[in-house]
Amino acid sequence: VKPGNYIIIVSSVGYIKQTSNITLTNKDLVLKRISLVENVEMLKGIEVKGTAAQMVVRGDTLEYNASAFQVPENAAVEDLMKKMPGVEIVDGKVTVNGEQIKNIRVDGKKFFSGDVEQAIKNLPADMIDKIQVLEQKSDMAQLTGFEDGDTERIINLTTKVNRRKGVFGNIGGGGGVDATLFEKGSVGDDARNNVGDHLRYTGNGTVNFMNGNSQTTITGGANNLNNSRGARGRGSWGSNGVSNNQNFGLNNNTIATNNLKFGGDVTINHSSNFNKNENYKETYSRDSEGKDRTDIDTSSSISRNNMWNANLRLETEWKIDTLNTIIIQPRMEYSTSKSSSARDYTYMYLNDLNENDTTSWGDSENYSERNSISGGLNVIYNHKFAAKKGRSLTMNVNTSFSQSGSDGLNFSEKYSKNNIGNIDTTIIDQKTINSSHKYSYSMRVSYVEPLWNLKNMLEISASYNNNTTNSVKEQYNRDATGDYSTEMDSIYSNSFQNIFHRGSVELNYSYKDEFYNIRLGLEGQPSWTKNLREYGSGIGNRDTAYSVLNFAPNARFQYNFGRKTFVRIDYRGRTQQPDIDQMQPVKNNSDPMNETVGNPALNPSFNHDFRLMYSAFFDSTFASLSTVISASMTKDALGSNRIYNEHSKQYSQTINIPNLPLNLGWSIMYNTPLISKLLHFNTNTNFGYRMQYAYVLRGVNDDEINQAIDNNNFMRGQENSTKSGNVSESISLTLTHEFIELGLRGNVNYSHSQNTMRKDPTKTWNWGSTGNLVLRLPYDFTISSDITYSDRKGYSGGMNQQEIMWNATLDKQLFKKKATLKFQANDILHQRLSIRQTIGDNYIQNSRYNTLPSYFLLTFTYQIKGFGAGNSRGNRREGFRGGDAPVGIPPGGYQGGGIRMGGGMPM
Repeated sequence: VKPGNYIIIVSSVGYIKQTSNITLTNKDLVLKRISLVENVEMLKGIEVKGTAAQMVVRGDTLEYNASAFQVPENAAVEDLMKKMPGVEIVDGKVTVNGEQIKNIRVDGKKFFSGDVEQAIKNLPADMIDKIQVLEQKSDMAQLTGFEDGDTERIINLTTKVNRRKGVFGNIGGGGGVDATLFEKGSVGDDARNNVGDHLRYTGNGTVNFMNGNSQTTITGGANNLNNSRGARGRGSWGSNGVSNNQNFGLNNNTIATNNLKFGGDVTINHSSNFNKNENYKETYSRDSEGKDRTDIDTSSSISRNNMWNANLRLETEWKIDTLNTIIIQPRMEYSTSKSSSARDYTYMYLNDLNENDTTSWGDSENYSERNSISGGLNVIYNHKFAAKKGRSLTMNVNTSFSQSGSDGLNFSEKYSKNNIGNIDTTIIDQKTINSSHKYSYSMRVSYVEPLWNLKNMLEISASYNNNTTNSVKEQYNRDATGDYSTEMDSIYSNSFQNIFHRGSVELNYSYKDEFYNIRLGLEGQPSWTKNLREYGSGIGNRDTAYSVLNFAPNARFQYNFGRKTFVRIDYRGRTQQPDIDQMQPVKNNSDPMNETVGNPALNPSFNHDFRLMYSAFFDSTFASLSTVISASMTKDALGSNRIYNEHSKQYSQTINIPNLPLNLGWSIMYNTPLISKLLHFNTNTNFGYRMQYAYVLRGVNDDEINQAIDNNNFMRGQENSTKSGNVSESISLTLTHEFIELGLRGNVNYSHSQNTMRKDPTKTWNWGSTGNLVLRLPYDFTISSDITYSDRKGYSGGMNQQEIMWNATLDKQLFKKKATLKFQANDILHQRLSIRQTIGDNYIQNSRYNTLPSYFLLTFTYQIKGFGAGNSRGNRREGFRGGDAPVGIPPGGYQGGGIRMGGGMPM
């Protein structure tokens, strides 16, 4: 600014304008603090009223308005999300319109990164203003402006303005009993004789410290209600079985200065689980004579698992100056587990008389202990060139390591009929010691150059990746003295090393305009793999090496009809490297009826993904429409090759499928208020089609199979394919009022599956309906109830059953609404079935598993509320209108991924 006299004018809606005179010279001028005075008379005149639309589509961002859904006092974010159209939460996994959500952020800041349950189960629902579903680019892609294949669908929780400064949270706990304690007969008598097994408890606490630029959350909990409360992926077993869980978590995001941001999280989780399963499986195959055959596998199992898991993630972002930025992200994880299991099984096949003919049966017991530690460091450096706006150089270096070890005992007895009708017996009593070490490093360099203007950008990038894995397996037979350390099993003992190198050279072009944007790219991906194998005595060593070159194109076209309507077409090709367990050419007899055969000659698969998306929001009616068409095909897909001996023992190997497996999907979602501020309607329609391939062969002689494995020339079965399609429809109505909420939902799903080795197709129908009611009564009482009816048709193995699930709660607010006393009854009618069906490439499996019985629970929760003053106006906004843009969505375009760690959401 040139020297001279100037007038500074500072104004803001709701405040009295202030002016001041200043004189500038050739030196920097530091101004004194400028304080604005509220215009109280004008503030009193402001009142915003409007319909709270349940859902708004803003470009490629789906935004739910939390105020449009009623939830009980002290409800968690999970309770709020379960009411939202298109959102499903099953076994702790969150999907929105069929896409799984793997990360959640709070006001744009990372929140227990990769741990969705920590957010949805611990954060209180009444702190949430909006729930946004959007695409999140990787940290490097945000710096370069070009996607790098690591974009994922995330949820961003925006908090109410009056909750962004202060201390808030809740602490509570309670206890209860299973309903079986009150039943008559042997079931009730057994429960009363073992009361300790039928007591339920829960305790948890969450405290949030919010102070503008600093956000800290502390969580902790313990329960035996199958509620993992944030156990990270490997630390939880979902809803199967009955689990005890304890956890602690700490998350922080801090903006120390305008140029320095840091944060991270630490979690410690413990889970123990008791699981019972019953399985009925039909497998379709063809024998060596070309005759179709159906085999039936029935089994029951009991398992107990105990796991500890600890994670540490840190992150620092430092803007060295206006041109240079560095991001440093270290991470560590440690886990230890113990497990034991027992299983019995029977293998049969349908003979010419359509009768079950038993081929094999047996049982097994296993025990194992496992420890693992892993860590890594990711560093990103970005330099912007002062000579030309838009020009940048970005480098990303990532290193990681993992080390694991396990000890296991395996005892099994297998009985099978031989060709002359006699019974052959096989007994295994062994100890196995496994160890594995893995190290990887990668580097990517990206150079971005603006062409004739900033709308046209060009990126040139190159990367290199190396993974080295070493594994050793030592297997010992039990000797006459009961010792496992003297007799090594040379057939099943081995060492294996895999070295994988992959490079890439990529060229990308992008054009961004107010109404449309285009991205085109092409990537060359050469890869080289080497396997070094050492077997036990008498077998020797074998080494293999091979290389592959793939080209991965990518393209995107998006046209914005307005701020709330757009259409987009995406295509991306990508390579998937096989896992070491698929390549490792080593025999494994841990399961006497299933043996895995490694395939060191596997090529990486190459996947083609296509997606067409259209979404629109209509201001006049508050209606939202979203539709997505997706398709994927895979070259050299990693599929299964199964060979069965005369006794139905399965030898399975991963192979590259020569055909192209295909997946097609189409979803349509429409949401609109039928009566303003009162009644909402939602419909969600889905179509799906899938083509799977597998190779299967029955009745092969054991000697022939073993010779093929030893010679590294495993036979291939006969090709079979499974075509499966499904259609589903879900319709819901929600009546929302200050004193009552009533929800009704109906859904139907039809699936059709046809395997080439089975004459008749499999057709199943699932019907369901759900009703929920919330009544807010005088004297701060609230009654909540939900009831779900489901019916199944077309299932085999006795799975065609009906189910009615009824849950209810009664809440009473105490101490000026600072506390809540709740009585809860789960599965009042005792009808939970806990069944699941899986359709595979040449099989259909139905499973029944144990889970929590009906129970009653009484809990007390106390709210911690200490908010900063002066922000109460933030929660006055009740709805959206016109061109309002949600926090986090930049105006003028909807590219997604604009969130940066620690700094909140850009406006």
